[in-house]
Amino acid sequence: MAASLLTRIAHAANPHSLERHTWKDQDLEQAVIAHLSRMLNTRQGSSLTCPDYGLIEVSEMLHDFPDAIGIVQRAIKNSIQQYEPRLKNVQVRHIKNEVLGTMYLEFEITGQLHYPDGRRSGLRFSTSVDGSGNVKIG
Repeated sequence: MAASLLTRIAHAANPHSLERHTWKDQDLEQAVIAHLSRMLNTRQGSSLTCPDYGLIEVSEMLHDFPDAIGIVQRAIKNSIQQYEPRLKNVQVRHIKNEVLGTMYLEFEITGQLHYPDGRRSGLRFSTSVDGSGNVKIG
C-alpha cells in the first residue's frame, strides 16, 4: 500500500505536477501520518461500516488520571495495529508531562514503515491528546 487512492488520483490529474508519476519515500511517510491523524481524531462508533475504527472517547478517560495513561496508550497502539497495515512493530510510549495542571497526554510512537518494494525503515513521531480528546501528531 502506498499513498491513498485519492492522493494518487490528485497527483496524476495535475498535468503540471513534476511528481505526477513519481512517489518518494516521504510521500508514504506523509500518507501514513495523515491517515493516523484522521483515524486517531475519529471516535469509535462514528463509522457505520467499521464501528471500532478510531479512538475511544478520550475526553471521558482523562478524568480517570493516572489510569487513563495506560488505557489511551493501549487504545492508540491497538488502533494503529488494526487499521494501518503499512506500519509494523508499533510501540507507543508515554512521555511524562512536566507541566502541572495541564490536561493533555504526550506519547512517542515508533514503528517500521513497510514500503511496497519490500524495504523497511524506522518511523518515529510524537503525538499529544488534549482534554477534549483531540489528537495532534507532530
